[in-house]
Amino acid sequence: MLIHILIGALAMGAAWFLVQFAKNRQLSLSWWQWAITILAVLYAGFVLEVIFGFLGEGVPQAALVMGLVTAIPAVVWFVLLFRFVFAPKKAAN
Repeated sequence: MLIHILIGALAMGAAWFLVQFAKNRQLSLSWWQWAITILAVLYAGFVLEVIFGFLGEGVPQAALVMGLVTAIPAVVWFVLLFRFVFAPKKAAN
């Protein structure tokens, strides 16, 4: 039960960090960029819930398999998010 609260707190901390990161870099993000960022944080929380849910049920092999199946798209999503949303904008010549 406590792990679910910690995962929620971690997700909220990640969202707060991303907001502060954007402010510190003076990035002006549009609504759809914030929407995919929040969806990415929610998906990361889902991945953690899947892993710890299976571990709580006592099936570590399922936690490993489903954790990998859901974590690989999450890693790709976050790499693309930071590459195309949070990357500094290059000045035009």
